[in-house]
Amino acid sequence: MERKHVAVIGQVFICRLAGVLGLTTALELAKQGHGVTVLAKDLPGDWTIDYASPKAGAHFRPTAVTNAREAFENTLMHETYAKLGEICRTESTSGVEFVPAVEYFDTELCPRDLEMFSAWPQFRVLDPSELPQSSTIKSGLTYSAWVLNSPVYLVWLQRRAEAHGAVFFREQLTSVEEAFFLAANHNPTLPPPCAVVNASGMGFGDPKCFPSRGQFILISNEYNRTISHHSADGNATVIIPRPLGGGTVIGGTKEPHNWSPLNSDAAVEEILRRVSSLCPDLLQPIPGSPDAAPALDCQEAYIGRRPMRKGGLRLETEFIDLVTTGRTGLDTETSRLPLVHCYGAGPSGYKISWGAAQRVTEMVNSL
Repeated sequence: MERKHVAVIGQVFICRLAGVLGLTTALELAKQGHGVTVLAKDLPGDWTIDYASPKAGAHFRPTAVTNAREAFENTLMHETYAKLGEICRTESTSGVEFVPAVEYFDTELCPRDLEMFSAWPQFRVLDPSELPQSSTIKSGLTYSAWVLNSPVYLVWLQRRAEAHGAVFFREQLTSVEEAFFLAANHNPTLPPPCAVVNASGMGFGDPKCFPSRGQFILISNEYNRTISHHSADGNATVIIPRPLGGGTVIGGTKEPHNWSPLNSDAAVEEILRRVSSLCPDLLQPIPGSPDAAPALDCQEAYIGRRPMRKGGLRLETEFIDLVTTGRTGLDTETSRLPLVHCYGAGPSGYKISWGAAQRVTEMVNSL
């Protein structure tokens, strides 16, 4: 296979970040022997409001399949689930674990629920005796799910990609074309990039993209399973442990088109109340606290912006005009540049990451 130089735009929110789709794609391309240059404003280890990947709860939960697009993303989820199982077995420092996932509903289970969840390992419907003593919860189920310590996992992805020859540079891009020139400048030992991978989260001016604000809280309390409670009011309460001593993420909210960067005190209080009521066994004595009563030990309340896209994931190759300076330096030349899009996954970025990265690699290989 011909070795190619590929520029990968890391996940950006208005052209800024290096998220899970970009990092996974960079690793897959590098493993194939391609020269990979990743350009991103923020990299693993950073923590900004627009950097969705490290702030994510990052756990597996199935989604409904009602059309061809959702069926395709479901295939990517199955592929990613299998790959993360392999990583869990072989890479103890990756921050990946499999735990029981528990879903509670304020309604009786419907056929669509059973169809959606029963395709996954260790699925079973909960006995009424296993449900919380809540007057609202009427049914529940469980299955096996992966969870991630997302900040740890992102660093692991970058280190693995670097071990296979990928290089990373901080850049705030204003266009996908700019990635071509910067990658060529940063990696002059390779030919100019043969393609640019646009793993930019929100795209570059894509009118179908928009943010969905999420309110989350990181607590130090450790837990041994994920919990999702689907309330009759339409809200959901989630509890997601982070492996390797990363505590637990609790939440949350889904607020499309809300650009507020500020924590909501009302949301924080409501999340704490719901979690305490739902899982009293999660409450633990706080080390060093004079009060020995079990409680939730809040480390940080934060906002994350999920990069949403109407119509879902954009995964396709587009050929664009690339204008470069001519040989004399006084004129310009125009050529065709392959642009491989892989963005707009919303809250499913982790869930489809390995399947999507494999598709991107196949598209690059076919050029």
